[in-house]
Amino acid sequence: MALNLGKTTFFISSTEPKKLPQSICEVAFVGRSNVGKSSIINALCKQKNLARTSKTPGRTRAINIFTPANGRWIVDLPGYGFARVSPESKKLWQEMIEGYISSRKTLKTVYILIDSYVGPTELDMQMIQWLNSLNINFKIVANKTDKIANLNLKELKCKIADSLTVDIKNIFCVSAKSLAGIGNLINDIGNMLLK
Repeated sequence: MALNLGKTTFFISSTEPKKLPQSICEVAFVGRSNVGKSSIINALCKQKNLARTSKTPGRTRAINIFTPANGRWIVDLPGYGFARVSPESKKLWQEMIEGYISSRKTLKTVYILIDSYVGPTELDMQMIQWLNSLNINFKIVANKTDKIANLNLKELKCKIADSLTVDIKNIFCVSAKSLAGIGNLINDIGNMLLK
């Protein structure tokens, strides 16, 4: 059975990970504020307004869950790092992200979005270390490749792999804007959600 992400619909939004229902399986997107998580989800699902996007960092303030098929979830988590919110809100978001990731037994993989133009940040590295400490499977999605002049994909992947100590096969270079590389990511998510 192939999974059609084009049929994805909004399912539920929550700020309390412990109150979420069970799923068959799920994948989650995490990354710095304004790195393009919602834009990537819209590109993957071929829908312009499925996940709310904004130029203002920190627009996603809850765990937003989308479903392409019954019981199979794509999860959009709040961004970490820079956002124009109070320290209390940032702390709550961190607890929400950590509470969700550490408690979901049906979570197949976490896709960490980074800005391919800026490169991995200290916060991205901290997220990787934390996921490694919990033995949680993750992959890297380098978004905004359209901003790189004379893009050499192999070179970019090698650079990211070296800086993050990640296997090159677990790196996806994409652009939510031009849709470059989105097909490979769609296939990977489909495989994850059918496991």
